[in-house]
Amino acid sequence: MMEQHALCVKSNLVNLALISEFVGEQAKQLGLNEHQVFDIQMAVDEACTNSMEHAYDGQDTGEVTVCCYSENGDLVIKVTDFGKPFDPSQVPEPDVSLPLEQRSIGGLGLYLMRRLMDSVEFSKQASCGNEVTMRKHLNLAEQH
Repeated sequence: MMEQHALCVKSNLVNLALISEFVGEQAKQLGLNEHQVFDIQMAVDEACTNSMEHAYDGQDTGEVTVCCYSENGDLVIKVTDFGKPFDPSQVPEPDVSLPLEQRSIGGLGLYLMRRLMDSVEFSKQASCGNEVTMRKHLNLAEQH
């Protein structure tokens, strides 16, 4: 495991750009290409937006922490908040086969996170609230 790099920000959507820059820099340092970096930034943006909008009900009084490190050939990113508990099993799978005008608004965040990353796990812990752990394999031979 390499050293961990963490960023803690207030739960305000204006901080999403700072988070994206932070995560992008960590991914680039590990040799990931622009396409992979973009996927990671999109997934982390979704996770952080969900924390800010749902765990904290859009209030900017909470904190969101993003921690990055490499472990067992993966870039690991943990997004932690101390807001309302989140249960991903309560979010229905979106029907992406429907035409756009027939789809319900929202509900694509988890779907996107799971499509963009190699694994996405959710946990609730008394010590740290909600935690989303996302992994992207560092198999650099697969880069496009």
